[in-house]
Amino acid sequence: MNAVGEADLLRRFGFYKSALYVRDLSLCVVSDVHIGLAETLYRQGLHFPLHEEETLLERFEAVLDRFEPAVFVLDGDIFHSFDRVSRETKEAFSRLLATLRAECEVVLITGSHDTMLPSVAGGTVERYDRGGYTVVHGDQAVDDHGTLIIGHDHPAIEIDMARFPCFLYGQGAVRGKDLIVMPAANPLSPGVIINAARSQDFLSPILRRVDAGSLQPVVEVDGEAVVLPPLAGIRRFA
Repeated sequence: MNAVGEADLLRRFGFYKSALYVRDLSLCVVSDVHIGLAETLYRQGLHFPLHEEETLLERFEAVLDRFEPAVFVLDGDIFHSFDRVSRETKEAFSRLLATLRAECEVVLITGSHDTMLPSVAGGTVERYDRGGYTVVHGDQAVDDHGTLIIGHDHPAIEIDMARFPCFLYGQGAVRGKDLIVMPAANPLSPGVIINAARSQDFLSPILRRVDAGSLQPVVEVDGEAVVLPPLAGIRRFA
């Protein structure tokens, strides 16, 4: 598969603050918000404020201002904890959800961490299909789909000793359909370095079946998206 040019990709999609915007559908997606991650880190011994809710709220508001989407999808792992959701986490989630719902329709997709989400939120789904696109979390294989948008793996790329959350784009990567892998929306998640990643290194069963070398990272630099060469070329310098 040939590399896709930056201009072509940016005509279809917007990439901003770990959010993906599908221009033709006025559809925005963020993945792996992991609300409550700061609380977990505090329990593990951190003793300084991480401002998780404030940072997420600022990000969501900035994304809403830039794209003005009709639909906003939270693509799984909305909560961080598997087995409990504290009152503080529920309240933070409610405030973030209210901010989004004041501007657009919101879709909640369950992820591998979200065992408690249906009882807290209600109205959750396992996938969202619209206009030839399929949004799933990515922790399970999917047979029937359009262009796939998934999360779950938290990709990041290392450039000059710095780590940047990144999207991964694969033209025709899954049964001839395009693929986009989302970074984690929570900035407290460091991401998993993918510079030298092979297919078997990913968690998602969807990604394990993909030619990892053909995937193109997309990183944000000063608020603008930059499309990098496929991973196969980056590996030579890793």
